[in-house]
Amino acid sequence: MVRLTYYFKAGCCICDTTEEMLNGLKEKYGLDIKKVAIDSDDELYELYRFDIPVLEFRDGSTLHGRVKKKDLLEKLEENRE
Repeated sequence: MVRLTYYFKAGCCICDTTEEMLNGLKEKYGLDIKKVAIDSDDELYELYRFDIPVLEFRDGSTLHGRVKKKDLLEKLEENRE
């Protein structure tokens, strides 16, 4: 199982692409994804508005922007429980 927090904004095409990638890997890695819309909180919006989507992993590392599948797979392997 891999737990991660996924920061996104509705209507963001890069976020949609990243979410599709996550959905395709959900079963293989047993992904437990906490989805957080950055526009629901002013502080989150200011923090992430230029970086979305942001994937935050258990070890504190992140991936953001146009996430490459290769990089995502590496992070998922590193953060398996």
